[in-house]
Amino acid sequence: MPRAIAWGITGAGSFLRESVETIVEIVGRGIPVTVYCSKAGESLLKSYGLMEELATYVKGAYPTGVVYETKEPPSFPSTGRFYMGVYDLAVISPASLNTSSKIIHGISDTLVTNLASHALKNNIELLILPVDLFENKSTIPVKILRENCNKCPECVAAESCPTGAMVKDSEWKVRLDISKCVRCRKCLSKCLWNAILFDVEITVKPNPYYVKILEKLKEIPHVRIIDHPRRVLQIIER
Repeated sequence: MPRAIAWGITGAGSFLRESVETIVEIVGRGIPVTVYCSKAGESLLKSYGLMEELATYVKGAYPTGVVYETKEPPSFPSTGRFYMGVYDLAVISPASLNTSSKIIHGISDTLVTNLASHALKNNIELLILPVDLFENKSTIPVKILRENCNKCPECVAAESCPTGAMVKDSEWKVRLDISKCVRCRKCLSKCLWNAILFDVEITVKPNPYYVKILEKLKEIPHVRIIDHPRRVLQIIER
């Protein structure tokens, strides 16, 4: 069993919920986990309604907790814990194509790529789930069915939105700013045409060109590719 795990979350919707569920389970087993969230990762956690779950369950004795890039100085001092022997396993799940490509080329200009760099410098195993390497199921947090929306003379649902995530528009009927959505779902009961859907499942297929790029992750010493967040549980149980 590892003493503690550093877990990076980046801006990818695929496997995001499964990653959070796995982190919560690991913390529940008494293993300390520090969750490192990139700016894009934080944005998606909000969109999927998962920030509260992290705040509720990922807390406890040092170093268990959540570190957000938006609250870190540019030098990302919290990742310096790798030099103090705090972590003996690092995970990035989900890893966006942007993050994976930076790791391949040795770029560490974000909180999570900084995590990767320091883990590898200290010869600590780094598990990466590059979502663009596998075909997988994902969800869109909120979707507006425009063919249904166009049947409505004027959007009433937007008037019920308390955060301004939905606003009336003279050309589009309604515009959606997903970054402002708190998933209160008040709009659902107001929309007369069932044009608003939450958590719409989609299939994400890998692009062959990107697969070739991501295959280079396997050439980096101490990096191991995983295909699902729960693989981490299998690894730490060995």
